Amino acid sequence: MSPKSIFRKLDSIPAAPNFVRYNFDDLRKTLKAYVAFAKGMPTVSYSEGIKIIRDLVLGWSNADNAKRAARRLKNSPSRKAVIEFVDAFCIYAEHRRYEGVPAFSDFTTNFAIGRELFVPVRPTLVSREDGEFRPTFVFGWKSVPLDDFQRRLLMTILEDAIFSLTDFQSSDAEIVFLPEVDGVRVPEVWHRGDYDLLSEVQLRNQMELFLSAREQAYPIIDNWLRSKASEFRDEPVAERDHRQPSLDLRLPPVD
Repeated sequence: MSPKSIFRKLDSIPAAPNFVRYNFDDLRKTLKAYVAFAKGMPTVSYSEGIKIIRDLVLGWSNADNAKRAARRLKNSPSRKAVIEFVDAFCIYAEHRRYEGVPAFSDFTTNFAIGRELFVPVRPTLVSREDGEFRPTFVFGWKSVPLDDFQRRLLMTILEDAIFSLTDFQSSDAEIVFLPEVDGVRVPEVWHRGDYDLLSEVQLRNQMELFLSAREQAYPIIDNWLRSKASEFRDEPVAERDHRQPSLDLRLPPVD
C-alpha cells in the first residue's frame, strides 16, 4: 500500500460496521485500532458473496443457485471464504424463510460525526415484509469482534441514521453475522432493541473521542512512513533488490 493510499484511508470515514470496529470507549485503544486500520489491507473480500446473498433474500435466486454462483467465482484469496459464507447463509435462510419484496434500490444514508464528516450507512438490502420496510445487514466476518460498547454504538448509529426516518420508525432491523465456531459458521442475529442505545451525551463524547484519535493518527502514520523509507534507503542494495518493499517507498512522505 502506498503512502498516498494510507492517508486516503485516514481521510475517508469507513462505513458504519468498520467504523464501529475501530471505536472504543478509550482514546488510546481507538487510536491504536485506527492506525492499524489505515495501515492494513483486507485479505478477504465478501463483496461477491454479498451480491449472491442479496439475490437470495429478495427471491431472485434460490439456495441451489446461490451455492452454484459462489462456486463459479474465479479463483482468488477470497473464493473459499465466500463459498463457506454463502453456504452458511443458505442454511440460515432455509430456516428464516424470507418473504419480503424489494423496497429500495441501493439504499444509503449517513450518520453525522462532525462538520462535513459522515459515516456511510448501507444496509445489504431493504425489503418490505409484513407491511413494513426492513433493512437487513449481512456480514461475512469470521468472527464478531465487537464488545458490548461497540454493539451499542452500532445500534445507536442505525437508530439515528435509519430509524429516525419516517418510513422506518416502526421497522425492525435484521443484522446477520455468520461467525466461525469450531470450524463451522453459525448465525448470530440481532434485531432492533436487542441492545441499549447510547445516550446523546455518550454518543457525542464518543464522536469527539474518535475525531481526536483520527487527528492524532496522521503524525503517527507519517512518522511510521518516514521510518520505513529510512530503513529502505539504508538497506544494502543487494538485499533491497531481492525483495519487494511492503510500501511504495519511492514516493515522498506525505506531510
